[in-house]
Amino acid sequence: MTQAEPKRVYIAGPMTGYPDCNFAAFHAAAERLARAGWKVLNPAENFGGRKDLPREVYLRLDLSMLAQCDAIAMLPGWEDSRGAKLEYLVARELGCTIIDAFTLRPLENTPAAAVALHRLRVVEPLPDESILDEAKRITEGVRRAEYGAPADDFGRAAYMWTGILASKLREGQAISAMDIPLCMVAIKLARQSHHHKRDNLVDIAGYARTAAMVAGEE
Repeated sequence: MTQAEPKRVYIAGPMTGYPDCNFAAFHAAAERLARAGWKVLNPAENFGGRKDLPREVYLRLDLSMLAQCDAIAMLPGWEDSRGAKLEYLVARELGCTIIDAFTLRPLENTPAAAVALHRLRVVEPLPDESILDEAKRITEGVRRAEYGAPADDFGRAAYMWTGILASKLREGQAISAMDIPLCMVAIKLARQSHHHKRDNLVDIAGYARTAAMVAGEE
């Protein structure tokens, strides 16, 4: 019977802003893990220890190494490292075991992976993109996919607004503070009826609470 291959572990932790990019901590963790029987993939050894390459060069290799591993070992301070947090999220998605790089035991109080990739949106304008171009891109792209055509989206809300504001649609009547959260709930209901999006449900609950606050009940 052939001996089973040792499981692979990737070391993740902070580098930027640390003396010598925190390499000493990475190498010490690699020694501990190797003694414990792991096959270690240590990003501090990449490119012969060079520190002058573009960030994306390191990131591409680091993630390809992580994808080959069964576990990820987290060094202290990883929670404040943009790269280590990304590696943590990827490891969670890959089903890797999360361990403490010092104790070599399962990491305690592991934070939930709060990023839902399907909810990520482009929030910065593209280079040299005008305000009108950005608005056109958004309304023809992800917003249209989520809400439908504007005529349909606003049409559904308009039906509900008509009922909410029916008593105000005559001379001398004014829109009240209470009407605003009700109308906003209607918009979110209209959009949720077209396409499920968690934000819609959260916003509905939030606007319902603000209505209670306007009514003096909270």
